[in-house]
Amino acid sequence: MSVTLSPPVRVAALVGALVLTGIAAFVLLLGRGIVGGEPETVATAPIAQTGSKPSVTPKPAAKPAARPAKPRVPSGFPAKIDHALRYSRVVVVSVSVPGAAVDAIVRGEARAGAKASRARLVTLSAANERAMSGLVAKTGVLPSPAVIVVKRPGVVVATFSVTDAATISQAVAQARR
Repeated sequence: MSVTLSPPVRVAALVGALVLTGIAAFVLLLGRGIVGGEPETVATAPIAQTGSKPSVTPKPAAKPAARPAKPRVPSGFPAKIDHALRYSRVVVVSVSVPGAAVDAIVRGEARAGAKASRARLVTLSAANERAMSGLVAKTGVLPSPAVIVVKRPGVVVATFSVTDAATISQAVAQARR
């Protein structure tokens, strides 16, 4: 009687034999302590026999386990705005071109409106390309000058062009509701 095996059965038998050989080698090495790290060895020193008790040094107190930090979810805004949103529920963002007279007036009104409503103010320069690309990606097209009221977790509540402190303060009050 002759037994012939098809090629897929031969491959399966070969793979099975290799797996069994690997398992046997692993168990053999595990028993000798080679796999899984070095075996622990305890060094003992001879104890001198004296009439006194051996001194015992107390172990230092264990440090309390540190609380895992809460993961901070970025708002998608530039870093200055993201940082301000960590410490304030509502942030007033003033975007202006450095040296422009109208922009300086709007920046002052934004500062006064934020102060009156106790909101945090972030001023950004329109010349800062990195900050502007992140801000435009989040808000859309911005006029220059621009005042944006943002509330946590990064929701744009209002966007103004030329405005006054009372309007900004009112937008902050609406954002807090």
